[in-house]
Parts: sequence; structure tokens; C-alpha cells
Amino acid sequence: MVRVKSRCWKCGEVALSLEDILLVEHGDGEGTYYSFICSTCDMAQAYPADSRFIDFMRMNGCEPIILVPPIDCKEAGEDPPLTWDDLLDLHLQLQEEA
Repeated sequence: MVRVKSRCWKCGEVALSLEDILLVEHGDGEGTYYSFICSTCDMAQAYPADSRFIDFMRMNGCEPIILVPPIDCKEAGEDPPLTWDDLLDLHLQLQEEA
């Protein structure tokens, strides 16, 4: 069984099997990440995967899951970010409808 070492932000170095790792490629070009659940603290971890790690995982039969964001996500990037006033207005509108 192939084992790899990674780091948990809480526990430090952990040993993982390839089955413990989920390789995720962002379909919009944002990069590839690997994630796992720490066996000590049960916290989810996610880190960027470099090309060497991606090649290693593929050589061992682990293909990345490709996430493609909905088109709405790209369109939302053109709008200004929400402010506290926007949230308050929404809250007031929802109260009026109830």
C-alpha cells in the first residue's frame, strides 16, 4: 500500500493512503487541490497540488474530479460585493413579504 505524508493544520504531519485523498481540479483554471480528512482530529484539509503530486496520483490510478462552476458564478463576478446595507435591505424586504 502506497502511503504519502501531508500536514494537518491542527495535528501536524499525517500519513495517508491514496484512498484517503481526493484530488479536485477546478474546471475554470483555478488550479488543482487535494483534500483529506485527518485521521486524528477528523478535520477536513485542503491544499494546492503541484504538478509533481498530480502526476504521482495519476500514475497510481487516481484521476482528479473536475469541478465546473455554473455559468452564474462567472456572471456574478461583475457585480460589486454585497455590503451590510444590502443585507439589511434584504432582511427588511423578507419581513415585509411574510
